Amino acid sequence: MSRATSSISFTVPMPTYLFRPKWIAIHMLVITLIVVMFNLADWQWSRHNERKAFNATLIERFDADTRPFTELLASGTPEQIEWLPAEVSGTYLANSDISLVNVSQNGIAGYDAITPMKIADGTIVLINRGFLPLAAPSPPVPDGEVTLVGRLRASDARESGEISEAPTGSLTEVFRIDIDRLAPQLGGDVAPVYVQLLKSSPPDDPNLAMIADPTFNNGSHLGYTVQWIIFSICALGTWVVLIRREMAKQKK
Repeated sequence: MSRATSSISFTVPMPTYLFRPKWIAIHMLVITLIVVMFNLADWQWSRHNERKAFNATLIERFDADTRPFTELLASGTPEQIEWLPAEVSGTYLANSDISLVNVSQNGIAGYDAITPMKIADGTIVLINRGFLPLAAPSPPVPDGEVTLVGRLRASDARESGEISEAPTGSLTEVFRIDIDRLAPQLGGDVAPVYVQLLKSSPPDDPNLAMIADPTFNNGSHLGYTVQWIIFSICALGTWVVLIRREMAKQKK
């Protein structure tokens, strides 16, 4: 005996009035809003994960043992050794000071005092000696051989929307420590990382404030992720309410 089968499909057609130009515009607006907000949520989620990874790297490198500068320089790329503590000895190059401007610390506007140092093998290393308020003059460097400990930092790159440096010529004030841009005026082989000073022997000027450490928190990216998801759900909910109201109105 053969057995015949049949399938019954139940569909609920959308009322034709929901495809009028006004409603098509509403549908497209809601879809666009949801897509945009989910993309923003995904971007914030990515930023959250990047920040977590950055914090993990900071914690690991902040706790690392201090090693000689040249040893660290040979061990990896600037990005691979950034934030590691290094010891470096050399002589500051007098009258070569550079000011990193448009910075603030603890709510005080000021600048960072940058001075190049020549080490034993002839390499020039930029040293961020510390922060000073705007009105404070750049203090003189310690004389003779100086041994210091500091954190290695990779060269700064200009981000979109930031002020550009003059493309040529010597700079005494900069908006970022771009080593490639500064190297021609230093007259030698320049290290691809700079040093953010922690301590110096002999000591540097007491008016120089140590550069503040970066924060180790994850920021507000996770909260923004949840916020954009909630906004997209609200947009979808509003769309459902509008359709239900229109359907109820059409039944009258």
